[in-house]
Amino acid sequence: MKKLLLVIFYLLLFNICSIIADKSFDFHLISYNELLTSAQVYQNDDDHMFDAITIDQQHDQIIVGAKNVIIRLSLGDFQLLERFKWESSTNEKAICHNQIQTFNECENYIRVIALRSHDQSLLTCGTNAYHPICVWRRPDSLSTFVSNEKFISGSGKSPYNSQYSSVYNLIDTGELYSATINEPIFGVNDPLIQRSFSLKKQLRTQQHDSNWLKNPYFVRILNIGQYMYTFFRETSLEHLSCGMNVYSRLARVCKYDDGAMQFSDTFRSYSKLRILCSKKLLNEINSFDFNELQSIYFHSSLNLIYGAFNVPKSGLIGSAICIYTVEQLESVFKSSFLTQKSNDSYWMPSSTEQDMEKCDSSLSNELLPVSSGPVLRSKVLQSSFNALILDDIRIGHLLVDHFNDLTILFVITLDGLWLRKYSLIVHENDKQLCLIEQIELKPSMISSDEWKVNKAEFISQKKEIILTTSKSVLKISVARCNRFNTSHLCSAAMDPYCTWDNYYQRCTFSKLLSWKNFRQLLTCPILNITMDGSWTSWSSWSTCQQETGETCQCRTRTCTQPKPQFGGKLCQGNFIEINRCEIHGGWSPWSTWSICSQKCGKRFRSRTRTCTNPKPKNNGRICIGPERDEEPCPEIICSNETSRLSSWTEWDVCSKSCGSGMQKRRRSCLSNHEKCTECLNEMRLCNELPCSVEPVAIWSNWTRTTLKDQLNGNDIITETRTRFVCTIFSSSDQQLLKINSDKVLHRVCGQEGDNCQQTDPPDDWSSWSDWSECFPSCDITGSTQTRRRTCLGRDCFGEDIEIRDCLSCSSQLKNNWSCWTDWSDCSLCSSIRSYSTKYRTRTCLTNSCNGLSREERSCLCPSLLELFNEYRFNFLQLILISSISFLFGCLLIFCMHRSCCYHCRRRVDDKNNFPRSTSNSSSSPHTAIDSDTFTTLLNTNTNQNKFRSFDSSSLSKTCANNYFKDIPSKKLNMYINSKDISSLPPLATLKRESLMSSMKINLDADDI
Repeated sequence: MKKLLLVIFYLLLFNICSIIADKSFDFHLISYNELLTSAQVYQNDDDHMFDAITIDQQHDQIIVGAKNVIIRLSLGDFQLLERFKWESSTNEKAICHNQIQTFNECENYIRVIALRSHDQSLLTCGTNAYHPICVWRRPDSLSTFVSNEKFISGSGKSPYNSQYSSVYNLIDTGELYSATINEPIFGVNDPLIQRSFSLKKQLRTQQHDSNWLKNPYFVRILNIGQYMYTFFRETSLEHLSCGMNVYSRLARVCKYDDGAMQFSDTFRSYSKLRILCSKKLLNEINSFDFNELQSIYFHSSLNLIYGAFNVPKSGLIGSAICIYTVEQLESVFKSSFLTQKSNDSYWMPSSTEQDMEKCDSSLSNELLPVSSGPVLRSKVLQSSFNALILDDIRIGHLLVDHFNDLTILFVITLDGLWLRKYSLIVHENDKQLCLIEQIELKPSMISSDEWKVNKAEFISQKKEIILTTSKSVLKISVARCNRFNTSHLCSAAMDPYCTWDNYYQRCTFSKLLSWKNFRQLLTCPILNITMDGSWTSWSSWSTCQQETGETCQCRTRTCTQPKPQFGGKLCQGNFIEINRCEIHGGWSPWSTWSICSQKCGKRFRSRTRTCTNPKPKNNGRICIGPERDEEPCPEIICSNETSRLSSWTEWDVCSKSCGSGMQKRRRSCLSNHEKCTECLNEMRLCNELPCSVEPVAIWSNWTRTTLKDQLNGNDIITETRTRFVCTIFSSSDQQLLKINSDKVLHRVCGQEGDNCQQTDPPDDWSSWSDWSECFPSCDITGSTQTRRRTCLGRDCFGEDIEIRDCLSCSSQLKNNWSCWTDWSDCSLCSSIRSYSTKYRTRTCLTNSCNGLSREERSCLCPSLLELFNEYRFNFLQLILISSISFLFGCLLIFCMHRSCCYHCRRRVDDKNNFPRSTSNSSSSPHTAIDSDTFTTLLNTNTNQNKFRSFDSSSLSKTCANNYFKDIPSKKLNMYINSKDISSLPPLATLKRESLMSSMKINLDADDI
């Protein structure tokens, strides 16, 4: 008991010292430990890197994507509803490891989690070891795929590298707009903005064109009216005096865009402009620009866009928040376009005339601007109000709430250490940010290098913020009015969410009219006030254990907000209460021996004890041992018997040297005529001390406890080993060996038996249930069967449900056959074999069945099948284009042979042909590196003209009349963007979704 009191004293002392040592003396500074009293945290010992997040209000849950895992958390109590493991295959990891050195990227980082509104399907996409992949799932069962949906390519939807920026927006029509960075070949980046799952066609930005995107960092995609707006920042040369710099951009595409050409996958309506957030200097002429856009928040009810900007990382610290209206946004996109002659040139007004831009589903696509022209607008989107400056931080995330006609801004610092709550105070034309709270987000035991806030979402109805970090998921309430225990403190805090309730005498969540009447009097918080410490409510009773091993019922409370420097007092009383401790029973001292009888003969005396020192309470142990003890009294020999019995002999030698032996003594009857009735032999225990022992501990080998045929696909292997203690009890004549098992260790391993980790003993699963009937029917494609098992404790490893596809089995049931098994893998595949066989079997359920019990069919070997699946669209297109090209080439060769094989065979020399490319020639960015079938017409001239003209009249007269006598003298203008020439040598053809998207052809009307 003394040890327990000592522990309580040290805990109380530590609590007081931590309060006194607090460096932040403002009452609106909240430490991480204080945050935990009202916030809810989900974390796991594994390195999950929580990232993508979506709020599912219909199912009252939060769905979070992480490294190799998707989890579902209850929105109310934040309890784990489901944890689905989604890892890359061993083959995909091996390919990734062979290509890159960063093994951490060869995992499946879930970067897209989005709900489709019309059918509540969940889109999940992951990096999948540098091979992005997506699949539609049910939001209430992550292991269940949506019917008729299969794995689809994640290219353009999810980044290849988890470190790349990516944003997305799944709109009500089911179309996904995403902005990310592809890397189809390791080391070759392809930034893009893409539209997927459209009924028309998949579109994207122009590939490998820095006029469209140049080293972008994507921030947000917004759905406003008829357009989709993408906010990002990129490097650009806007002024020669400044050189290359980072500028904030806003790109726009029409939702009804149908592509630049019939077979093109490039946006036709794409254009972009610069976003500016600046602070006027004292002279009101010059300004300081905050160039790096970091976060965007759209308030749809007010049609306001809030943007957070930082200064470049050059040693300065500072941020600004600018506010833009949707009307202003739409007006600046009506400005003219700019163009550049080269990357080192000024942006100049474009001479290209643009048609009137319209975006309507009923209008023809021809009314949209042509995407092959300029894309940068001349006007700049500037803030509709004065910038709100924060000089002491760099913003990472910005969230906004509009409450009772007041604007509250939540700012998360770029390093993820603090969450700040500001109120935006407006007096006439002046706007002021007042800091209401500053909350510490990072636990002290985690280093800053391992901490990052990845995503942040604000739930306006519940006034809660959901954060995903590299270590945990947090739910933080932004209205914690119970922190203020006096009316003076509640009003001085100036928290827009809080007001003092005179009836209940407490600070509570403000009602609708509380701030409307006094918002003109709203000021920043008053800090120099007296603030006494106050106890939080007692926690519920829970089981605790003392150092001596006894268990008790304990409850605790916390002292909050004591600020001694303002005259406040610390809390009075204990922070812990202990009750109903176990009390183990103890024996009272033995009573005195009873009085022996003075009669002659053999007599006994006794003594007793009771289990009352102390008496057992609260499930304490009872006393072990006898309550009564007896021993013989000294024997009194009667006078008339002395002649009949001899004296007792000495005690014999003890039968054992230790471990309770026996001794014996004797006496005899001296009368030869009478038989003595007294006891002639007497025995007693001797050498009761235990013998010396020699314990030896031996560990068994690790033994698998989960049978292989009981493993689910997502299960992990559990193993145990036992420590056996061998004890040898020695005595004078023999040795006794006793073996006991005193300790069992548990560990979990991967499916391959590697990556083992020691853990607490898991609970057991029940046996698997039988497979359910096919749902909805065996004859319907996509039907599934399920089976379940139940965790017999609290913590079990593995999944409690298993799902498999059904095969058509109506015919089998009629013929008394079981359902067919799954098809086996292709067998006997080798490097020289392209196909092999696979089989499936079924079992006869009765004595007679009609049909075969085994079926075989041919199949493609996995390597060839994967190659065909990956490139099947390109193969079809290649066959089509190759056939057309072959027919056209045959026709051209035939005509040329008939016309000039006898006239120009020796007169045509090399200079009459098209010039070959040299090492110094300017190459188009649309070469064989980014095109499926077309090669480039190279220009040997050293200038940077975008247009090359080929005139049939400029050829040698000797051959022109024969070769081109049927071709009119017209110019063919081929648009070639030569600004961003790749320094790499030509590589293999890149895979493209469309063959024509890499061509930019500007044909005169006469040539068509």
